[in-house]
Amino acid sequence: MLDLKNWLNPKHYKRLWNVGPPGLALSVLLICLTLQYETAFNIKRYTTGGLLVNVFFVLVFLEMLFILFWTLFSLPPKNRGKKLSKKGIYSFIRHPIYTVVIFHINVLTSLWYGSYLLLFLVPLQYLLWSKMVIKEEEYLVGIFGQEYIDYMSNVSRFIPWK
Repeated sequence: MLDLKNWLNPKHYKRLWNVGPPGLALSVLLICLTLQYETAFNIKRYTTGGLLVNVFFVLVFLEMLFILFWTLFSLPPKNRGKKLSKKGIYSFIRHPIYTVVIFHINVLTSLWYGSYLLLFLVPLQYLLWSKMVIKEEEYLVGIFGQEYIDYMSNVSRFIPWK
């Protein structure tokens, strides 16, 4: 028999996904527009394919995979929104997947295309995501209460130091 008390409310599930997909779409759109802008105005790009750039690309990519896998092990998808995880990567940052989108996707795309402008896009994306995630955090405070408020005061949003 299904325990409805512990079952994830469809409205709750929809709310949890309210920031991620639109934020990812906005991030991808900003990256595409930046690359189009660079091409349209013939803005100089740096040379890709050199050993140092390739090594840096591989290191950033491996770090991204490490964060994503650590996220899965720290809080499996079936427990998201039902349990507050403060272990694993969640003991360092509150939103590891958003961190990957903000920092890793921009840096990897910049390294791939040799784009200086994409590196300047990182602070803008950081500010946009910071504004978007406030609603999600308010929602999580509604679910987990004082425990989440305490967690927010001890753990940074995207960067593992304050």
